[in-house]
Amino acid sequence: MSYKVRLLTPSQKAIPFNVMKSLSDRIKLAAGTEQLWERIEILSSSETVVTTIDRDIVGPESAGETTLTELRSVISDKYPVKARQWLDNYFYTVHVIYTFNTFTDRMDQDAWALLGEVQTFMKYSLRGITQSDNEGFYNEIGDCILYQLYENAFGSVPAAVLNDKGEWISYSLKLGDEKAVDLFKNGIVPKQGFFSKLFRL
Repeated sequence: MSYKVRLLTPSQKAIPFNVMKSLSDRIKLAAGTEQLWERIEILSSSETVVTTIDRDIVGPESAGETTLTELRSVISDKYPVKARQWLDNYFYTVHVIYTFNTFTDRMDQDAWALLGEVQTFMKYSLRGITQSDNEGFYNEIGDCILYQLYENAFGSVPAAVLNDKGEWISYSLKLGDEKAVDLFKNGIVPKQGFFSKLFRL
């Protein structure tokens, strides 16, 4: 079973493979060149491939353009509406899509830790937004902005909605609270006290 996370970035910067390799000797070049790699693999301690990372440039008739078309279709009936419109506009700025395809049944604690390190490094090096299977879209600071979560999701996630000035208003969204989820889908931040705002409670 595999699980996909995508990093969509306006940056045309390419992180050379030797820089990626410096994170761990369990990162291998699978396709492309060291300067412009197309796929790299993350291995477990037993040398099993646990994650592949594909680098797809967005251009006419490219894999990246196909992915953007699919994502536009995916968000067409999702909420909040303002976030959906914001994403549609953002897609036009995307130059490269990095797709992390993780085989969850092969992962162990060390593999998850390495994957997290790689994702964090790439996110801060390249900037951009992320999209995860059954979790939705997250803006550049890591707030959930479009509701695509799986049924019966629970707990809290950092979330944000757009105000009338086009600014993201961040807060903590309680997934088990049906009213809070409905407010989020309608682009409304629930009323919060001082400490709730301060600590995102």
